[in-house]
Amino acid sequence: MDKKKVIKFVGITYVIAWTLQIIGSLYAVNNPGMTGTMVFRGSLAVCMFAPLVAALIANRNLKGMGWKPKFKGNIGWLFFGAYAMIIPTALGAALFFGIFPSLFDGSGSMLIAQAEEQGVNLMEMLEQTGMDMKTYMIVQLVPSLLVAPFINIITAIGEEAGWRGFLYPELNKSFGKIGTWLIGGTIWGVFHFPAMIFGGYEYGFDYLGAPVLGLVVFTICCIAIGIFEEIIYDRTKCIWYAALLHGSFNAVATIPQLFMNANNPDINKYMVLGPLPQGLIAMIPLVVFAAILGAWSINDQIGRASCRERV
Repeated sequence: MDKKKVIKFVGITYVIAWTLQIIGSLYAVNNPGMTGTMVFRGSLAVCMFAPLVAALIANRNLKGMGWKPKFKGNIGWLFFGAYAMIIPTALGAALFFGIFPSLFDGSGSMLIAQAEEQGVNLMEMLEQTGMDMKTYMIVQLVPSLLVAPFINIITAIGEEAGWRGFLYPELNKSFGKIGTWLIGGTIWGVFHFPAMIFGGYEYGFDYLGAPVLGLVVFTICCIAIGIFEEIIYDRTKCIWYAALLHGSFNAVATIPQLFMNANNPDINKYMVLGPLPQGLIAMIPLVVFAAILGAWSINDQIGRASCRERV
């Protein structure tokens, strides 16, 4: 591992990302409403390219990351990257709502509340269009499940070029698979901390154990997702597949929130637990799947090394 390059990469990434996150967060807090929300989301979208910029500066080039799309022999991984996150997300949400049934609401109260925050009367809008809530929810769900993963590649590639394209391969040289997953995932988690502390990113401000528990839980989530993404990148040798899986997670992760009961006074309190897959309870299937996939990857790597030795 080139220690100087890694330190330089992490330092540049944090300076760029943290600056953008703090500015966007403070603006959003001081300017509640649609404008503040858009500025906050915009700052997060832009800071996703910080790892790519840092990798270019620290490594002087971005060659060898697999920029050319590779479909031959990778169709299975294409579907895995686009849709694998649906299963642990759904199972995690089911687990959370099974434990906290009073927080579940399939009538769309959360969508109504979110629209009201932006100054939109959703029920009135639906009446004007002749659409019922059930149809509207389906319209919201289908694109997120099928199309959004491919759209989200645009921003996800900024992070993946830095994390999977540069950082993880460097860490692998000194720490092996497990060490890379733990260290790399932690670095990735810390990348988001200013937005979480100052802007309430992911869990808000009033959750159980705030703000420390949220930082720990989200870091665990990053470690788990990092295992999936490092493996798909290792198998395809193409950075776009890692970006696809990243984009898929970003797309499906917010869906369980649509089924939360916005009228329950404890909704903010339990956000750190679920139903999003970055919640402590809801992430259990994700962590289990990541551990299984990680064990398979390590065993397969050992098997391939043994074959080469025999040859």
